[in-house]
Amino acid sequence: MRIRSGVYWSKGAGHGKNQDSLSLQHVLLRTGECLFAIVCDGIGSLPYSEEASGYAVRRMTDWFYHEGKELICRGRSKELILLALQKQCCRMQEELVRFQRMRGIQTGTTCSAVLLHNRRYYLIHIGDSRIYRIRKSKFPIGTQFYYVRSMTKAHTDSQGRLLRCLGMDGGDRAVIETGRLAKGTGLLLCTDGFCYGEEKTLRKKIGQALGPLIGSGGRFRGGVGGRQGRGKKHTDGDRGIDRRLEVLGEQAKAAGGRDDMAAAGILVT
Repeated sequence: MRIRSGVYWSKGAGHGKNQDSLSLQHVLLRTGECLFAIVCDGIGSLPYSEEASGYAVRRMTDWFYHEGKELICRGRSKELILLALQKQCCRMQEELVRFQRMRGIQTGTTCSAVLLHNRRYYLIHIGDSRIYRIRKSKFPIGTQFYYVRSMTKAHTDSQGRLLRCLGMDGGDRAVIETGRLAKGTGLLLCTDGFCYGEEKTLRKKIGQALGPLIGSGGRFRGGVGGRQGRGKKHTDGDRGIDRRLEVLGEQAKAAGGRDDMAAAGILVT
């Protein structure tokens, strides 16, 4: 298995600071490549929203390095890894609740993350950020068509109001699941600002932008690479993903999107 990845992070129009946070960690273990990616969207209508999203990203990244990748190295069962993720979400929820009580406020953040190793993925999701899966379709024959579907469901009501997030009504209600990815699969993690527009049109744009990169160019060169915001240690393939994500972000802005954006693209070959 080979993994390529890229990130995009942009402040919304008229916003003083970006309340979205992301982290992308790509390491080479003795058992193969391992990647952890997370995007969080602080609830802008509440105080300390930027701090809430940044806190969730830091705590989950710390979990990956101190516990997650160690569980993988030791060959622990998928059930044990899922349990460890559940416990970490509950710890973050408890810590955010304590912070709110100390300050006498309410705050919160969405959280969507993927841990990937040897085609096995572990998914964490709460809120209205999204995780998409991208696959090349065999039909219609002779054309380049890419099938894009959402792996997550937005925790919102019929008016689009958020029903669940870390900090308010969250950690113990996060969706945590596992599965396997086929060869030649792409993943896109993104906050809702990146997903501006009609869903069917958005999925088509994602397939057109990222689909052609699946199975093309760029190889992981070993070592450890980590990115929070705009990072470093890109391969040629990584830079290609970054550029495609930037195009999608600019398309969202051109369509009228004004929200903050954070996105991570992952290609498995």
